Amino acid sequence: MKKRILSAGLLLSLTVTAQAQDRQVVDAVARALETQGVMTPKGKLEIEPSFSYSQNTSDRISILGFTQVPTLLVGIIEAEDADLTTFTWGLAARYGLTNRIELELRVPWVYRYDKFTRLVPTGGNGGDETRTFTSNGGGLGDVEAAIRYQFNLESAPFWIGGLRVKSDTGESPFDKELNNITRVYDDPPTGSGAWALEPSLTMIYPTDPAVLFGTAGYTWNMEADAGVDIDSSNGESGNDKYDLGDSFFLGMGMGFAVNNRLSFSLGVNHRTVFKSTVNGRKSGDMLQIDSLTTGFSLAMTEKTSINMSLQAGLTEDAPDVQVNFGMPIMF
Repeated sequence: MKKRILSAGLLLSLTVTAQAQDRQVVDAVARALETQGVMTPKGKLEIEPSFSYSQNTSDRISILGFTQVPTLLVGIIEAEDADLTTFTWGLAARYGLTNRIELELRVPWVYRYDKFTRLVPTGGNGGDETRTFTSNGGGLGDVEAAIRYQFNLESAPFWIGGLRVKSDTGESPFDKELNNITRVYDDPPTGSGAWALEPSLTMIYPTDPAVLFGTAGYTWNMEADAGVDIDSSNGESGNDKYDLGDSFFLGMGMGFAVNNRLSFSLGVNHRTVFKSTVNGRKSGDMLQIDSLTTGFSLAMTEKTSINMSLQAGLTEDAPDVQVNFGMPIMF
C-alpha cells in the first residue's frame, strides 16, 4: 500500500511540473524570436487557458513462492497492467510587473481515469482469472504561483531566474484509503498532498533563425502529514509524516522560426528524483526520468497565439506521452 500511495503522489507532482516546464519553453522561444524581452511586458496582463493529456502504462509481475527445480515454480504469480490517464484543464494569469519581472498564477482542474488489469489465481482447477478494476474522478488540482526575473535585456544570451511555489490544494493520495477489495482508489487523488518550492535558471540565446535554450532547477517537496496510516511499523494510525523525493532537472534544445507567425522547438529533458521518506525512513527507489519534447507556437493575431507541446518518455519511469495545449491572450 505504501509504495502505491507514494507512486501516486510522485506521479501527480512530476506531471504538473513537466506541464509547467513545457509551456514556459514554448512561450519563451516564441517570444525570443521576435523581441529581446522574453517576459510579459510591463503593465500587460496575459491570460492562458490550457489543456493537457498524460498517459502512463506499466507492467508488474509479483511472485510469491519458491523454485523447486529450475523449471518448476511453486507458489502464486500475480500480474498487473496499470493504465493511468490524466486530463488537466488550467487557467493561468501572467502580469508584467516590470519589463524584467513577471508574476504568474495557475489554477488547474484535474480528471483521472486509472485502469488496472490483474491476473489473479483462483485456487482451483480453472486456472487464473483476469480481472479489471477502474478508478476515476476529478477536482481542483494544486494551485501554483511563480515569479521570474530576466537578468539582462541588452545582449544575448538572456538569463532568466524563476521561483515556482506549488500548493497542496488538490486532494492528496495520503488522505485517501485504498478500496479493501480492489486495492485501488475509489476516487483518485488530484494533488500531491505537499507544498513544493522550485528555483530554476533558464538561458535563451537567439541566433537567427534559431534560438538555443537550456534550463536547470531543483524541486524541494516539503514534509507533510498523512491522513491515513501508510507505515504501520510505528504502531499508530494517521500520524505518519511523508516527504516526497526532491529532484533536480536539466533541459536543453533549440527553436526555429518558420516564418513571422510560426515557430517550433525540439528539446530533451532529464530529471532525477531522490527517494521519498516515511517517518524519516527511506522508501521507494530513485527515479531517472528522460523525455523528448517538441512544440510549436502559432501567432493568430498580435495578441493571441496557440502553443502546443508533445513529450514522449525515453525511460521506464517517464510518462509514455504527454500533450499540452495553450492559448495565451494578451490584454
